[in-house]
Amino acid sequence: MNIPFSKTLTLVALCVLCSKGLYAAEADGAASGPVGDTLAVGGLIETEGSITDPSDGKTSSDITLSTFELGLKAKLNDRVSGFATLLYEEDGDDELLVDEAFVRITPANLPLFVEAGRITQSFGDFSTGMVADPVTLELAETKHHGTVTLGYESELFVAGVSAFKADVQKGGDNAVNTIVAALCVADDESEELRYRVGASWTNNIAATDGLSDDYEALDGSTSKLVGGVGLSAMAGFGPVDLRAEYITALDEFADGDRTGRKPLAWNLEAEYAIAEPVAVTLRYAGATDFDVRRQYGATIGYEFMENTAVALEYLRENGRVDEGVKGDRDLFTLQLAMEF
Repeated sequence: MNIPFSKTLTLVALCVLCSKGLYAAEADGAASGPVGDTLAVGGLIETEGSITDPSDGKTSSDITLSTFELGLKAKLNDRVSGFATLLYEEDGDDELLVDEAFVRITPANLPLFVEAGRITQSFGDFSTGMVADPVTLELAETKHHGTVTLGYESELFVAGVSAFKADVQKGGDNAVNTIVAALCVADDESEELRYRVGASWTNNIAATDGLSDDYEALDGSTSKLVGGVGLSAMAGFGPVDLRAEYITALDEFADGDRTGRKPLAWNLEAEYAIAEPVAVTLRYAGATDFDVRRQYGATIGYEFMENTAVALEYLRENGRVDEGVKGDRDLFTLQLAMEF
């Protein structure tokens, strides 16, 4: 079992259908074990040592508990299940919070499901073999909203439509106003040929975690909702996995900090399993009208014991304009990860 090196790809088997809401995860989720007849528990711990060398400042270093994640799955019967994830990220909210918690109901003899609760939206895929999150996730991840989802699931095809109340509202409204629709066709079991193709759409891309803060000065009010679309694909041949993702707003923003801009982000990765416990991933990514212009680097991961891995990553960023950084920077990260 390969340890996932991105904290956005954990506990997939417990908490989502495919990656973060709908798409298949690039790597297996955290290991899980039964507790009694109805409860399964899984978790992830990631510790990182990092060195940051900006082009216009002093080099800094840090050691952090980057991720602690605990997932629960309770299955009452073949039709009703409950999922919950507790998450701590030291470089994120720096507190333990309920990341997801929802009930899933599957009607008898029908390939349909209904989910209700706090759900990470299925807008975007974000699969990665790197330690650092992809730029597409920085732009488009959408979490911590009460949501209702209606979906269809078969062996190779998953689709769903979700509705939730976003922090960004048209004309200062206070209502459920945002829709996300997504679909995925995937077969990632074969060693000879694996594939996954996905698409997602939202009527309000400003609701994402990476863009909603642009409307704080307007108390979350906008004169119009701007849609967004995401496309992703993965193809695997033996020891090689290729990934691509593209996410963009469908129009320019009419107000907020990015007035007149049309944010987009893309991510390309190639992963090669040198031997069963060792893999190397290369990334080339970028964005327009967002927080980084270009990003490229490499990660080498080594699963030296079952469910325990170490990864070393180098990442170069050009044109970073957030996190107190303006300009270019080099990042070196050493990560130790354990699943249970």
